[in-house]
Amino acid sequence: MKKKTALAAACVEAPTTSTGTLVPVPATIIVVIVILLTAALTVYGMPVDTVITVIAVGGLLAIELIRRLVDTLTTRRQAS
Repeated sequence: MKKKTALAAACVEAPTTSTGTLVPVPATIIVVIVILLTAALTVYGMPVDTVITVIAVGGLLAIELIRRLVDTLTTRRQAS
């Protein structure tokens, strides 16, 4: 039962203004970096299919790396 309460407490509503919902800064930075990387690889002559594959695989690897890092750090912190 505590697990459900903790997960519900972790959910927060995104702040809104009169113009709309505010976008988190880290997400915006990641989108800008991906767009710049895609443009750079395309300008330097890499085929578009290869660029899409590289960006997709890189994103999947980054997600897995972050998940494992978070798991490692949280288990060490809880064990202390």
